[in-house]
This record gives sequence, C-alpha cells and structure tokens, in this order.
Amino acid sequence: MKKLEVHSLPLKDVIKDLANKLKASYTNNCDEYTLEIPDDCGRGKIVGINFDGGIGLLIYDCEFYEDVEIRFTIDKVHPLKFLYCLEGSLRHQFEKQPEVHELEQFQNIIVASPNHDGHILFFKSNVRTEIYSLEINRKIFKTKIACDLGKASPNLQSIFKDENGENSFYYNGYYTLTLAEIFNETKLQKHKHLIGKIFSETQSYRMLTQQLIQFDDDQGEEIDTKVLGKADLSAMLEAIEIIKDELESLGSVTSIAKRVGLNSEKFQNGFKILHNKTANEYIQYLRLTLAKDLLINTDENIQEIKFKVGFKSHSYFSQLFKEVYHVTPTHFRKKFHERKNAKRNS
Repeated sequence: MKKLEVHSLPLKDVIKDLANKLKASYTNNCDEYTLEIPDDCGRGKIVGINFDGGIGLLIYDCEFYEDVEIRFTIDKVHPLKFLYCLEGSLRHQFEKQPEVHELEQFQNIIVASPNHDGHILFFKSNVRTEIYSLEINRKIFKTKIACDLGKASPNLQSIFKDENGENSFYYNGYYTLTLAEIFNETKLQKHKHLIGKIFSETQSYRMLTQQLIQFDDDQGEEIDTKVLGKADLSAMLEAIEIIKDELESLGSVTSIAKRVGLNSEKFQNGFKILHNKTANEYIQYLRLTLAKDLLINTDENIQEIKFKVGFKSHSYFSQLFKEVYHVTPTHFRKKFHERKNAKRNS
C-alpha cells in the first residue's frame, strides 16, 4: 500500500503536499489547483478549490495502480468534511480511532475529527474512484452565518457549533437525487476562468444546501422519502438520460419506468424529488427548453422543430410554449431576431 501524508491546510496546500509525495506536477489556475496523477501511480486528477467564507471543494477523480492511504495530519482544527461517492468506493477512518467507515457509490458521510486528530482515506487499487469532498472551516463559516445559525434547528446547529473541533461528528446516508443532478451539472460544465469559478462556488453552496436539508429531514421523526436506495437511484439517473437522449421519439412514462426496473409510484416520486415535477411535466419542460434553443440557434422551421422535440400536434406545441414563454414559437423567434438586429445596428 502506498501511504501519503498531508500536513497542510488550506486545499491549495493539500494539493501541493500530494504533488510532492507523488513526485507529480500540479497547475494553478486562479487558485484552482489541479494535480495530475503520474503515469507510474495511476491516472486521473485531484482538484482543490478554496472559496471565500471558509468553504472549499476537493475533487478526487482517479484510479491508483495500488492501494493508497492518504493521511491528513496537522496540529490544527480539521475542516468539517462532506464526502460524496459518485464512482467506486472509499473507506474513511478518524486518526486514533479503530472504526472504519465504508462509503459506497451514491453514499455520503459528514465527518469531523476531534482534538486536532486527522482523517485517513483509503482508495482501492485499479478502481476508478470519484469523490467530492466539500470542506468547511467552521470558525470562518460561522462568522458568515452567525445570525441565521442561531435561528436554525438544533440538528443543523449541531453540525457547525463545534468550531474548535473538540468532538467527533459522523453521519452517513444515501445522497438525494437533487445532489446527483448537481454533481452531474458540475462534471458537464465547460466554462473556465471567471464563469467557471463562480459556477463551482455556486454548485458548492447548492451541495451544502441540499445536504443540510437531507440531514435535517433525517433527524426528524418522519421517514425520509427523499432518499432512494442505491439501485433505485441508479435507475432514476438512467431514466433521465434515456429521456434526454430519446426526446424526439420517447415512449410512454410507464415504458420508461419499466425499462429501468422501477414501479410507477417510485418513478414518479423520484421526479417530484429531483425536479418538483411529475415525469410528464419534466419531459414537457425539456421539450420546450430544447424548442426555445432551436428557435434561437437554428433556421429550422416551426414544423421541423415541433417534430424534433417530440410534439405531434402543432396547436398543442404552440399552446404549451405560450404558457411558458408568453408568446407563440413564431413570435418568440421574431422578437429574438428583432432584438438581435437592434443591438447589431446600435
């Protein structure tokens, strides 16, 4: 097993430390630090970004050729960590404590170590592992949310109140479909520099928001219906990809649910959780969004666009489009080009 020790904070120094231990190079793009895993150790990368207000994001997207242990040890209060496993698996252990926490795909844990003790992460060899670690410096973060934190539920206060790291904290569960969508958006975004940095910070706060909602719900007396098991969550994500890929010739909602192995109730519940819409409402939303983009960015006529996004009736397509955008598709395109020409001639 390869053992790597990290003795630094914040995340930019974590990346520097790991690069030194792996004898690898790293890049710095406006305080976004990226370490490329060297070819003799594995493949992939580790990215660290610090934002204002005591929040940071560490992304592991890598595969090591031998088991790897990363030991975070520094005589300071360690950040509160929100760990999410998107691919593969991970083991976590508090320094000086024997218990090992298993983190499988679609699971998440919230961990805080006691008394300046560190964290140990174990990566399995020859397994692509994708982990998002949202890291919070509670002392800094509390100054930002002090007033609101005092009015939060006792459950939420329990996460942040121990700013001096005197006690350990541990919570685990399956992350919600909403979080899965946030991760997917984060992976697919192509913006760089200013927009990319703002996007990453926004996504980090969205992750934190959804995690706190889930945690608060889990501590209540009612059973949390917002979390699906690993197999069901995977099926829902597969269904969403089917809908996006086959929008033009999509089958019935029942047939999609059957293809991914879910009953109708669980299938509809998943869409209500993820998008606050029924499956049909979500499909209509995607169709109208695509129609709007085609009206703006192509010269295809209305009939071609109608069929491309999966509508058969022109009147029904026009009616739904007007309900959302307040004009018909024809007038939407006309107004867009009028504004575009006015800007060009100004």
